[in-house]
Amino acid sequence: MELSNPITDFAQLSADVLTDRLQKNGFLESGNVVSLKKTNSFDSSAANWDRIDVGFSEDYVGEVPEKLILKIYREGWFGGGVIEWTFYSELATKTPKAKVCPIYDCGIDHENRSCHFLMADLSKTHSDSPPEKEEERPYEAVITELLKYHIRWWNDNRLNEWPFFQRHGGPLRMAQAIDEEGVRASCNGFRNQLAKFIDQAGDELERSWVSIVERVIEGYPDAFLARISSEQNITLLHGDAHLYNVFYPRNSDTHDLILYDWETYKRGLGAYDLAYLLIHGTSKRRELEERLMNFYFDGLKKNGITNYSWGEFEYDFRLSVIACVFCPIIWKRIFSMKNAIDAFEDWNCDELLA
Repeated sequence: MELSNPITDFAQLSADVLTDRLQKNGFLESGNVVSLKKTNSFDSSAANWDRIDVGFSEDYVGEVPEKLILKIYREGWFGGGVIEWTFYSELATKTPKAKVCPIYDCGIDHENRSCHFLMADLSKTHSDSPPEKEEERPYEAVITELLKYHIRWWNDNRLNEWPFFQRHGGPLRMAQAIDEEGVRASCNGFRNQLAKFIDQAGDELERSWVSIVERVIEGYPDAFLARISSEQNITLLHGDAHLYNVFYPRNSDTHDLILYDWETYKRGLGAYDLAYLLIHGTSKRRELEERLMNFYFDGLKKNGITNYSWGEFEYDFRLSVIACVFCPIIWKRIFSMKNAIDAFEDWNCDELLA
């Protein structure tokens, strides 16, 4: 698929324009689009999203569904759209058996910082919310999908190329295995954010938590840089692997679980995706932790990652627990900070900061 000119508003997407783009991208063998209707819109921090009903001519033959989503990145998140395109066009296509949301068109304009994706609307076949009952939530299936990427890109040279050393912003940046200057610069920004969190939260933010966070900000860069200096056992992370970044099949016999929201992928420790899921993706970490850690580690071993011991994995998991303490500083969510501090204390992570 070739990049096209970006769409910055739904009004620019006529039936003729969509027909032309689908033909050029190889998704329309015959026929044409005869109608478009925006059914509803919603926003995220990174983009605006429009749901679209598409009508085709009677002679239509192709792969495009009758429901699409137009994702238009906000200017400030333009860079996320650019690296997400790299993920869909290169990384996902080279990850065996990985399941992604189909993409039918993408446009990028670097000068004007514009980016859009035209994607399948999976709402008919999938739900974007996890099952309400904890016992029905498919944690192993989510981890299995994450493992496809972790295993494929484990110690791969591609992780030393663009965009993997491009420093991220946002709350998830401390999982990035980048150069020393980048790691320290990423960490320094949390000092001001912590002061703002303290001012906003007042007495709700326990003083003992603040002391821990201050030690984390001071000590994590040295511990993390020491770990990644060998460049060993580094892989591709999703980076934001919580249960609301998953499409759940309504019928698992006919459709697969799909991870989405890949704009924060990065190079780092595979254990981070697991720690993040357990700390910021569920309130049942203590009940799930042992089972899911064993499930993840067994998945590595069964798929060829054999030069990586349980001790190394556990150390990486503990470092990743520390990285998860940073996120609530920017989110400014008390319950998220409590979950992170509880995990930090359970795993005695303070000794890694000495």
